[in-house]
Amino acid sequence: MSTLKKLKRIIQGTVVACKAKNYVPIEHPANEGLLLGKVALITGGSGGIGFAIAQAFVKSGCQVIIAGTNEQKLDKMLALLGGESKKCVINLSSYAKIVEGVKKAIECYGKIDILVNSAGIHSTTVFNDFLEVGEADYDSIMNVNLKGTYFVTQQVAKYMVRNEIKGHILNISSSTALEPAWSPYRLSKWGVKGMTVGFAQQLQKYGIIVNAIAPGSTATTLLGYQKGDSVWTEDNKNQRYVLPSEVADYAVMMVSGLGNMIVGDTLYISGGRGLTDVR
Repeated sequence: MSTLKKLKRIIQGTVVACKAKNYVPIEHPANEGLLLGKVALITGGSGGIGFAIAQAFVKSGCQVIIAGTNEQKLDKMLALLGGESKKCVINLSSYAKIVEGVKKAIECYGKIDILVNSAGIHSTTVFNDFLEVGEADYDSIMNVNLKGTYFVTQQVAKYMVRNEIKGHILNISSSTALEPAWSPYRLSKWGVKGMTVGFAQQLQKYGIIVNAIAPGSTATTLLGYQKGDSVWTEDNKNQRYVLPSEVADYAVMMVSGLGNMIVGDTLYISGGRGLTDVR
């Protein structure tokens, strides 16, 4: 990219970011009370999207358990979350630890009505070259994004079925599941899309509703975004990042009674990326 083009991009990004409040208003629906009396387990609950969902759930009257692998980070985010929220350490790469972790999560409040599978990791070394993807990267991403999602869902679903809980399960996928899957991350999100339909088919007869939300590029640390950074991006034709709070608002709707007739579906929040904006 030439220096002139780089400069133009920086200026354009600055203008869009500066005008955002007047030019692209971001509205948030009133979801207070929609989840009153419910208990939710949120994996990846100390991360950007997961934590935003936890905040929105608490505002909607839900009791929340945030799960992750880093107990210190969980403690820090729990203090910010406030209320009666609780934490649970769950290692998603180990089946035995998933079983143990879900059991401990149930003990927090004595029940789980809602599961949000928000835990996910990206490549730490390779983003743009299929020929350079290594086994370690592949295995770590698949263990968390696919294996973890699969077996946490299985354990929570078993609990719901045994206790006749007509609950909701929401997977956080990605709009990259609509794009060619050469990277481990994209491949894992294709898998989440497929699991969402499969889980919905298997669990609907028990009154358990399964769906997914697939954000596009989102303003989180996973993409290197830091608080105060511009939300401008070329990743979609709306030219801004998805905000975690936007994903969270739709998550509240999807796991409430408003989402009961949405089954096995994926809601794309991507500014058209992957749908009308195919790359």
